[in-house]
Amino acid sequence: MSKMLHGAGWRNTAVVLGFCGAVFSFTSALGADVIAQAEIAAAPPALLNTDVRSRCIDGGSVFKIVNRGAKWPQTGVLKLYHSDDNTLIGQRRLRLAGHQKLTFVVKDAVMKGRPVGVWIDPAWYARGFTFDAAAHCP
Repeated sequence: MSKMLHGAGWRNTAVVLGFCGAVFSFTSALGADVIAQAEIAAAPPALLNTDVRSRCIDGGSVFKIVNRGAKWPQTGVLKLYHSDDNTLIGQRRLRLAGHQKLTFVVKDAVMKGRPVGVWIDPAWYARGFTFDAAAHCP
């Protein structure tokens, strides 16, 4: 794609290059003012493709997270809540590789007889809040 510009007696050609999801447009001129413009083309977000499961064990609950997609483009935040009133218990930043698995235990001392839920908050797009998995282990 090119477009012709005229100014100060010079004929300039604009060139558009695409690189890593960005489109850069620039105009060259011999001794004249150089006009530089950048237009960012937003690529669709890599959506979270995870499988999150929970089960009760003696002394707490186990959560298993499997990334079913490609490597996450950025860091996400794993948040642990008391799911009966959505009180945040704790959170941890993480970035999963393609098909990586993560397993962790929430002990009874943390659960305090209440249900717990896990929500993954990706940094690269806005995702509605709903628990990815929950466990109520009496």
